[in-house]
Amino acid sequence: MFANIIGQAKDTAFEFSELERLMALEKKVRRLVFYGESEIQYRYYEDYIDYLLAHWDYDICYISSHRQDPILSDKRPRIKSFYIKNLLNTAFSRLDSQVLVLANPDINNGPIKRAPSPVHHVHAFRGIASTHQGYRLGAFDHYDSLLMIQQYQVDEVRKAEELYKLPAKQLPVIGYPLTERIWREHQEFARQNAVARERPVCLVAPTWDAASRTSMLDVCPDEMIDRFGRCPFEVWLRPHPEYVKRFPDRMAKVEKACARTSNVRTKLELGSMQCLHQADILVTDHSTISMDYVLGTERPVVFINTPARVDNPEWTKLGLEPVENSYRSKLGAQLELTELDQLESTLKASFGDRESFGRTIPALRDELIGNWQKAAEVGGNYILGLLTS
Repeated sequence: MFANIIGQAKDTAFEFSELERLMALEKKVRRLVFYGESEIQYRYYEDYIDYLLAHWDYDICYISSHRQDPILSDKRPRIKSFYIKNLLNTAFSRLDSQVLVLANPDINNGPIKRAPSPVHHVHAFRGIASTHQGYRLGAFDHYDSLLMIQQYQVDEVRKAEELYKLPAKQLPVIGYPLTERIWREHQEFARQNAVARERPVCLVAPTWDAASRTSMLDVCPDEMIDRFGRCPFEVWLRPHPEYVKRFPDRMAKVEKACARTSNVRTKLELGSMQCLHQADILVTDHSTISMDYVLGTERPVVFINTPARVDNPEWTKLGLEPVENSYRSKLGAQLELTELDQLESTLKASFGDRESFGRTIPALRDELIGNWQKAAEVGGNYILGLLTS
């Protein structure tokens, strides 16, 4: 216990030193700040940051709340990185930057509070989805700008602003650079790995939610693992990072169940996207990884229809169907919980039809993502405009 107290005191002292190091910079150096809650959050900013470094002369500050975040050891001289977690709101309360970019919904409604005006708060999305079902009511109310993925999100937010009499935000349609990068990397992966494997790989990527309503790992873990254990696929179970962090006891049971099969194993390298390229087919429930996988690799997905994640009980008031619902049937096959005995045959059929399925994806991608392969440029220039206005 005494050692824990000493350790906490050292962490607090280190954070204070990081905060003072940040505030000691010239104001123009910290005019643009990105915030990453976890070690994987950088992936949502990476393309914007690369574009800004190539087209802007100033430095970029990056605050991370994860001690093992690779950005903290980034050697590029124009990236100034800082570890601040427990003192985050203290740091934000002192921030005098022009622009603060975050990928966290619910600022001001949750533990993360806004920086004082006139700091311009910009939200970068962490997945391709609508804004009104899988997010809590008011999740984006305290942002000044949202980097929209496609026009459907603009329509949703404008409808919410009208319904709840909210101030109008800036809603530029940017696109989604993460899926663009997955597509580019997958093209290279496919060129270098043209020989088909003897045993195809099935990636299983469940979602998570705090109320345990939606994830396959909560709704049907034993039957799911048992069914996958009978399939003629090599099966990789990749849990959501939040599930691993929040439910270690449940995760331990899942790993034990996988160990009893000959072909199912867990993949806990959660920061890597490599498994998306290696997988021949994806199985998920309601995770937005389905969009990244299908639109990025042009390979099929099989959905297990667990209860949908609904974090906003008022989502129907907008009168707009969320894209994660309306496009579900276009992204792959679906199985009800009562149909898990058909999992093997459904996987075989979807895998066998993957080439014709892939030909349908470019048109689908244009409907779901704006500015294909131009998101970094469009988003980077938008941020530059905020900095020079």
